[in-house]
Amino acid sequence: MDTIGWQIGAFLFGFSAFIIAIYVSKLLNSANDILKSFNRTMTYNERYINEIIQNISSISKQTEELIETINNISGIMKIFSFYKRKRK
Repeated sequence: MDTIGWQIGAFLFGFSAFIIAIYVSKLLNSANDILKSFNRTMTYNERYINEIIQNISSISKQTEELIETINNISGIMKIFSFYKRKRK
């Protein structure tokens, strides 16, 4: 009777491991499908993503040029205000 209990326990342990393996394989299969879908989406939208990155780069470059121009103008205005104060 004692060996039958061990055999039943080993069978149940093996069967539960088999069921867990099936669930893990389904999980990995669904993760693989999700990654394939993501990869297809990224491949399709890669051109648009590159365009967006280039547009943002262009905007930041133009912003830097605008700030530089404003700094130059404010520097010139400071010189004129210094000149006006000195003349008085």
